[in-house]
This record gives sequence, structure tokens and C-alpha cells, in this order.
Amino acid sequence: MGVIRQARQADQERLYEVVVQTGKAGNDATPLYQDPNMLGHIYTAPYVVLAPELAFVVEIDGQVEGYVCGVADSRVFEAQLEVKWWPALQERYPAPDEARRKRWTEDERRADWIHNPLPTPDYVVTPHPAHLHMNLMPKARGSGLGRRLFDTWLTAAKAQSVGPVHIGADPKNDGGIAFWRAMGFERLRQPDGRFSETSVWMGRP
Repeated sequence: MGVIRQARQADQERLYEVVVQTGKAGNDATPLYQDPNMLGHIYTAPYVVLAPELAFVVEIDGQVEGYVCGVADSRVFEAQLEVKWWPALQERYPAPDEARRKRWTEDERRADWIHNPLPTPDYVVTPHPAHLHMNLMPKARGSGLGRRLFDTWLTAAKAQSVGPVHIGADPKNDGGIAFWRAMGFERLRQPDGRFSETSVWMGRP
């Protein structure tokens, strides 16, 4: 059945596992990384620390098998990361050598993000300032838990008067993109009228 509850600091270790094991367009990205925590440093851990009121997990048989986390204002969150999150990681992970960018490993790509995080494009964040991330392990898929998890997040967000929300998806993640469409998200166009080729940005009123 699955139990949905607020995320806790004690969940962090398991969330690091879930995010990397779903980090390749919904599939296991563990073989791509020497340090399996790289994805969690970016996509789960800071949310549980800095925005716990909008972080939830789903448990099956007592183990976390999925999560949703987000923030009400993406620009405010980006500013918080610059002060409260990235500095410690920048000390831990050296910036990769720019001269060998074309040969960077996945670890080095994430280390570059830690040193040079890209802000969400204005055309995405201006009309949809909130954002969220969600991933489910295979055990939690296909039983309606994804919808329940999103509905839980949405209820909490509405209680805080959170406005329009966006998500970013891997263009190869057909299942994830289909899910967000079913949740009422629509793909957002760039100012030139085209869709981004590197990320699928989607928004919901």
C-alpha cells in the first residue's frame, strides 16, 4: 500500500540511494559514479535540510522507496544554496579541469554544477516560481503511489499559498514526462518558440 510521510533528516542516507538508483532517466545511475552521493547533494539533501516542509517520502514495508521535494520560490532557494549549501561541498569537491571538459566523468559534471550551478531559465521560473523533484523506485511504481505522493506535496504547497510550479525532466525519461503530463503539467517553450533540447521544462498553474 505504501505510507506517505514528511521527510526526516534520518532519511538522508536512503534518499541518497534512491536518487542515484533512479538518476538515469528513471533507471539506476549507480555505475556511472565513483561517488554515489553526487546526485543526492544536488537533488534531495538540500531540500530536506532547507525546505523540509515540502519534502515527503513514501515507505513500503518500512523502507523509503520514493520521495518528492520542492520549494515555493526557486530564486530564493538558489540564493539559499549559494550561502548555506554549496560552500561546504565546494571545499569537499574540487572544480574539474575546464581544459578537459569533453572528457569529464559524471562525477566531474556534478562537481562543476556544485561550483557553477546554472539558474533555472527565466522563461520557466518567472511564470512558475515553485519547483519540485520526484522519483520512485521500481517497487513503488504502477500502484498510484506517484499520484498520491504528488497530491500530498500539492496539498502542503497550497496550504503555504505556493503558486505555479515547474519541473525539469530528462528528455529520455518518457515515463516521467508522461506522468507529469497526467498531473496537469505542460511543456514550456523558450522565448524563440522552440523547446529546450537539453531539458524538458514543464509547468502547471
